[in-house]
Amino acid sequence: MATILFADDDALLGDLVYHKLNSCGHDVTVVDNGYSVLSAALRVRPDLIILDNRMPGLRGPEVLPVLKREERTANIPVLILTSITGQKAMSEAFRGGASDYMTKPFLPQDLADRIVSLLDSREAVEKVDARR
Repeated sequence: MATILFADDDALLGDLVYHKLNSCGHDVTVVDNGYSVLSAALRVRPDLIILDNRMPGLRGPEVLPVLKREERTANIPVLILTSITGQKAMSEAFRGGASDYMTKPFLPQDLADRIVSLLDSREAVEKVDARR
């Protein structure tokens, strides 16, 4: 299916997401801080990045613009998965280049469904770009 990079400093959540997405057929890499996201994104070349807002080192809002500036990661969809609710945080994420925003707590199946949607959207855009 897809290669997914999941970034969250909650190890229990990392295990839950890893097992859920792996059972859906995805290849999942889990990291626990913003600096690791940047290096893993270049090494793993994921199809999708799931990024927490609050992590040690670089926070999600600090990681996102770096990913979007880097040519090799600029077109990777990023789903923000966070406990931060509210329009301000959501707007900041979308202005920074996030493709989607989801709040915790969440149902693992809802996350899996969002991933399918994001990957389908990315595939559709790539097909249109290839025809140009």
